[in-house]
Amino acid sequence: MDKKLNILNYYGFLTGAGRKSPLEHGCEYFTFKTCLDLSQPIEVIPYGISEVYSIQDYSRDIASFISWWTHFVQPDLNEFSGFHNVKFVLVGFKLEL
Repeated sequence: MDKKLNILNYYGFLTGAGRKSPLEHGCEYFTFKTCLDLSQPIEVIPYGISEVYSIQDYSRDIASFISWWTHFVQPDLNEFSGFHNVKFVLVGFKLEL
């Protein structure tokens, strides 16, 4: 049987403590900071100093982050409550409407 290392370089599913390990992932315009199981609010932090970003840039990075997380982290969880429970917090910027 092939054993696969999880995102923390251990075998098997993430433990309770492992699920709460910090996670920071960067995309094109924003960095996303939370814990591995997304149970803590996700801080969305822009790279630049602009106070306003477009919904298009924000949405593209959200999609990129969720795709990356689904591929690289979710398989290491033995359960996930779903993206409808995930909260995003904008840090230091607003979205243009």
